[in-house]
Amino acid sequence: MGKYVVGIDAGTMGVRTVIFDLQGNEVSSAYFETPTFYPRPGWVEQRAEDVIELAYKSVAAALKKKNVDASEIISISFTNQRTTWAPIDKEGNFLHNMFIWQDQRGAEIFPWAREQLAKHGMTEMDLYNRCGHPMGSVQCGSKAFWYRLNMPDLYEKTYKMITPHAMLAKAFGADDWYDEESDANWWLVTKCDTFEFDPELCEIFGMDIDKYPRNMKPGTPIGAVTKEVAEKTGLKEGTPLFVGSGDQQCGAAGVGNSGTPGLGSVCLGTAGLCIGYSATPVRDPNGKCHVLGHPAGGYTMEGHASAAASSFRWLRNAISQFEMTAANISGIDVYDIMSATASKAPIGAKGTIFLPWLAGAACPHYNDQARGAFIGMTLGTTKAELLRAAMEGICFEMREMLDALKAAGFEFNRLRVTGGAARSNLWNQIQANIYKCTVETVDAPEATALGAAMIGAVGAGVFKDLREASDNMVHVKDVYEPDEASMKLYDEVYEMFRDCYNGLANSGFETIYNFQNRHA
Repeated sequence: MGKYVVGIDAGTMGVRTVIFDLQGNEVSSAYFETPTFYPRPGWVEQRAEDVIELAYKSVAAALKKKNVDASEIISISFTNQRTTWAPIDKEGNFLHNMFIWQDQRGAEIFPWAREQLAKHGMTEMDLYNRCGHPMGSVQCGSKAFWYRLNMPDLYEKTYKMITPHAMLAKAFGADDWYDEESDANWWLVTKCDTFEFDPELCEIFGMDIDKYPRNMKPGTPIGAVTKEVAEKTGLKEGTPLFVGSGDQQCGAAGVGNSGTPGLGSVCLGTAGLCIGYSATPVRDPNGKCHVLGHPAGGYTMEGHASAAASSFRWLRNAISQFEMTAANISGIDVYDIMSATASKAPIGAKGTIFLPWLAGAACPHYNDQARGAFIGMTLGTTKAELLRAAMEGICFEMREMLDALKAAGFEFNRLRVTGGAARSNLWNQIQANIYKCTVETVDAPEATALGAAMIGAVGAGVFKDLREASDNMVHVKDVYEPDEASMKLYDEVYEMFRDCYNGLANSGFETIYNFQNRHA
């Protein structure tokens, strides 16, 4: 038995390789940003070839950084930005750039999709109960429908539509294009409880069922590192490869959210997620939260936000040039400086409200016309209020999703948080007070990669299941308890936040959206 397990994470912003020991400690890692392209407003693409080459590069860099003995690596597993995909032909050539989850062109086909459902006597709620997902532009399914309707020649040449998981697995030595079944429901044409593609739904939307990927259970062995890849990366030829899972399921596993009663997880990263676990099939009676598989077996129910901490990064770039300069000079992380500034503002930021919908509103509103906004500013508003309002507004969006999960029957007494926001003590305390729940952080800074590595460890037989892997590899770092007075005040601010959304949703968002489309 070796010493290390590896998780390779093809995320939204870049590709990361992390090498862990069997106690969950990070031994080495390397990260490289992936170029992103924006051909038109709302369109977001990356090159699959870039992702593969950066994966090779990050593995080589991680091995070299700490002189890791590649012969001690037990397993390699993969995770990726979910609901992202690209078409390939029979020879494995990519026919188009990857359609990234943030890409919104799928919204264009909603009227057509509703007509197709109606022709077959179905409603959107019927679709949700079949596939576990509401119709949304984030879903790869809506973009696949768009692709067939708008690029019929390329669609005809398409052999398979595959996610970054299949791209990476094949590139490292898998003997086929293997995707993982826990994310299959994003395609909108599956049987939710079994993750199998549904011939009837494929027929309703005019999709060829044979063009969808071959899905396998997380932890399934799928091949080994080839000689060519070993020469490129420094890995040992023959190192076993295992099916992983989507980034958010891996993130949930990486913080121990694999079936412990009362435990949920929240990710405030490029996207925002609230995740609950269920051992048995589950549905949201309101059709707002989507249902996927969990690598431990069973199901996740999730609320999804398209921007989350990306909104805070936007704010860094827009108004925090001084903080960025100070960070470069001092060596202090710019987000630590921004948090320190935000801490000078009181709860509620003196009535300044931030709406974080810079990429449209997902769960529970599903409003692609929604836009970001600061509301309530006066001549006395300072940068401290703007920064704190942004932190709070992002958490209010998460609270809306947690409320949706609770309405579907989930109860949480603890939430484990990940993502960039989890590095801020202030932000973690804000989360505890807004969610009215104990908030915990974990030692592993890259919980997504850890979850993938844990799946590989289980596949390789190091641990019998993800529960045992969690007991050995997941360690709670800090605990934040909610404060009664703060919770009460945040209830008031939360109602203002909801009123601001409702006001603009009734009159404002649509006008802005149409103007932006006309004058893009």
